[in-house]
Amino acid sequence: MNTISNIKNEFMSTRRQFLQSLPLVAAGLAVPAVSEEAFAASLNFKKEIGIQLWTLKDLIQDDLNATLEAIGKMGYTSIETYGFDGNFFGIPSKEFQSLCSGFGLRVHSTHTNITDKNAAFLAEKAATAGLEYLIMPSMMGRPENTIDDFKRTAHEMNLIGETCRQFNLSFGYHNHEFEFRPLEGTLPYNVLLSETNPDFVGFQLDTYWIVKAGYDPLLYFQKHPGRFSTWHIKDLGNDGESCIIGNGKIDFRALMAQAEKAGLNRIFVEQENFSEGSPLYCVEQSLRYIQSNLL
Repeated sequence: MNTISNIKNEFMSTRRQFLQSLPLVAAGLAVPAVSEEAFAASLNFKKEIGIQLWTLKDLIQDDLNATLEAIGKMGYTSIETYGFDGNFFGIPSKEFQSLCSGFGLRVHSTHTNITDKNAAFLAEKAATAGLEYLIMPSMMGRPENTIDDFKRTAHEMNLIGETCRQFNLSFGYHNHEFEFRPLEGTLPYNVLLSETNPDFVGFQLDTYWIVKAGYDPLLYFQKHPGRFSTWHIKDLGNDGESCIIGNGKIDFRALMAQAEKAGLNRIFVEQENFSEGSPLYCVEQSLRYIQSNLL
């Protein structure tokens, strides 16, 4: 087994390669030093491995139970759902949590069309089922034409997050690519980060979209430590589409080495294109890669 020193050297090398692969990363930034204590702590990151069920949405439509059983047998133990409206796929929240438990799975997070108006209702239902996170998966129809639009959304996110906190839930925002397109000389994503209260609003980093947009997650971890509590582990293939973890361009070892700095608590595998095999095959290969290389 590699020593901490050897692994640390490998990390520094792979991180440099990662930065060099991103043309929009600001030039001249020094690679920050990593203490052996902090790096060793990152090696102890062994959270339950989760999957975002959107990855298997077509299978879920055909047979929800069989899909849950399949991912449980693979070794996933945590799931993030989508479309939460107080129920999961039409099933009451507590009942769905019990259903998942029978397959060795636990629902820790969900994407939901949450607003400051329905936040209390959704948070109460989610808390009753034992969830940890409610995630706003995009602007969800809110205006996104001006920086002021994003500032107004950030203000609403503060209200949502404060409500979720009253139910012992964490609230977060999930990025896509559009938040990294300059608007009025500013990145909307930076506005959402700067205009939200870290006590109430976290961010779910989608690794695929931020890297595809040309930005380096590591720099965001340095500038906004502790704010990225959940990640979508999604790889960027040579064709520009998502692929099996480890088969693409993203240096996940470098990212995971900074998990503590980022504030990471849970990861969820996600994939939306399946040129390498069936969805179930792909998510199992991603799981095996994570187990062998990232934990």
